[in-house]
Order: sequence, then structure tokens, then C-alpha cells
Amino acid sequence: MAQNQFEVFGVDVRDYGRLILAAWRDFLHGDDSPVKRVFDSTVAIKQPDGALVHLQGGVEVPESVGATSVVALPAELVLERQLQLPGSIETDLEGALLMEVSASSPFSPEDTAAGWHVVRTEDGAMLSVNLALASKRAVAEFLSETHGVYDETSAEVWAKSDDVWVALRGFGEAARQTEYRSRLLIAGAMLVGMFVLILLLAGLSAVLSQSTLAALEARQAEVSVTASEAMKLRDRLSKVNATVDELNKLSRQLPSPQLELARLTDLLPDSAYVVQYTQNGQKIRLRGRSTDAASLQQALTEVPVFRSVTAPQAISRVGDSNIEQFFLDLELKGNR
Repeated sequence: MAQNQFEVFGVDVRDYGRLILAAWRDFLHGDDSPVKRVFDSTVAIKQPDGALVHLQGGVEVPESVGATSVVALPAELVLERQLQLPGSIETDLEGALLMEVSASSPFSPEDTAAGWHVVRTEDGAMLSVNLALASKRAVAEFLSETHGVYDETSAEVWAKSDDVWVALRGFGEAARQTEYRSRLLIAGAMLVGMFVLILLLAGLSAVLSQSTLAALEARQAEVSVTASEAMKLRDRLSKVNATVDELNKLSRQLPSPQLELARLTDLLPDSAYVVQYTQNGQKIRLRGRSTDAASLQQALTEVPVFRSVTAPQAISRVGDSNIEQFFLDLELKGNR
């Protein structure tokens, strides 16, 4: 039962605006965003053992030329947590995660560096969060001692949390994020431009169609007053009618595909079906699937209406299933 007059199906309609904004933000900037996997810059994570991992939009990709080099923290400098949060907090996910960082971090707020990776579970009801925490002072010492980096904002820092790479905030990730937003703006401008172009083309098409219609009306007036053209059309129609009569005669002499399809529908058991039907006069070719193609061929051989039933190709099994694919050539008797 609704708790207040603004609640519909358990959701306060006053939150619809925030829900829409949250969904749009997740679509463009979420860790599982399909847009981010296309437009985000590729990063090359240099691990402590020297190995490189290339990621784009949180997904591992093949080695890419021009990838942004980032630094991976060793495991001993990272505190990691895995959280399961209800999907309903997505409208204020940032605030909820910052509260979780404050509650979980053993470091002072000024010395805490945090990052997280958020994806929805398969049913969409929960959010799976990989949280990574580190000491800013320890990270700064690591960067200066192992990479010669003394400006914390000049290098991106990533950490691994339960086999998921997480970018720590407050370091050099701002440049990559700015570049990503620029690409989104360019792509959005291109989409708007294409939409405007489509509208212009539609308007031009309407103008041209109007002009064409006027020309057709003029042509129609000319044809209506030209008796000789009417006579030619009448003669042509007579020839067409004669051709149709000949086609009708041939159609009555040749087997009807509808009749043969109906016959096959009655003959085939529920365990078999036809994928392709081709008929050329008295000859029919079938391609289909059955649980026992050999028995099906034998059963069709015993049908009196067929002169012969042959298999131009061997019966083959479909994948790991118990379904068999068959090819059959059927020849109808001349008098049925």
C-alpha cells in the first residue's frame, strides 16, 4: 500500500527526475557504460612486475598505440572491499560511497585516496561495488621512489580490487576524463547535425515531390486527350491478358506447391520440420531437421504419391544436440 499520495508502485514520483538523471549519468559515465567502452581513452596499466594491461572503459582490450600510461599500486599499499548495495540508492550513489569510504578508511580524511568500480548485478536489483583505499602519503612516496613522479596530478594511479582495476581519485585522471567529455560533446554535436541534415533532406524531398506531382498531373492531362495512346494501351492489355491465360494453363498443368506443402504438413511428424522447400515441376527438394531423419526418409519412400525419395547429402547432426539435418529430393508421379 502506498505510504503517501506521491508513491506509485513503491517509487515516489517526486524522485523520477533524479532517477532519470541517474540513469543518464550511468549510461554515459558508469563503469559498465557501453558508450564509455567506445569513447574513453585506452589506458596502459604498468603493474609492479612490469607487465602491461590495456583497458578501455573498464574492459581489457588488445595493446593499443597511444594508450595513456598509468601506474598500478602494489597490493600491500591497497585496502580493498567488495560491497553489495541496493539499486535504489543509485540516485545518490556518490554520497553513499563517500560515506562508506569515510567509515572504512583507517587513514585520516585528508590522507585517504579512494576509487571504486560499480556494476549492476544480472537481475538489476543490486549494485556490485569494488572499493579500493590507499594512503595519499604512501602513494606519493611510491610514485617518487619508483617512477620519479613528484607531482601527484601528473600520473594516474590504479589499484586492483578483487581482480577488477579501479582508478584512485585525486591524481592524474582528470585529463582523461576531460578528453572523454570532449569526445562525448563532439559525438553529440555530430548527432544533432545529422538530425538537422535529415530534417533538411526531408523538407527538400517534400518540395521535390510536390514538383514531381505537378509534372505528373500535367502528363495525365496530356494522356487523357491522346486517343492514339489509349488504343496502344488497349492492344498491350490484350496481349497481357493472352499471356496471363497461357500462364494459367501452365499453372493448371504443373503440380501446385500449396497442395504439396499441405501434404508434407500431414506426413511430417512433430519431431521434424522443413527449413527450405524448393519445387521445380515434379521435383521437390527439402532441407529440414528431425530427431530421426533416416526413419523420416523411409516413411516418405512408402508414400504412393512419390515416385522416388533420395538423399543428395548425408544426414548430419546439428551441434551437440540430438537434432539431425537432412536433405531430400522427392519426385512426384505424373498422374496423382
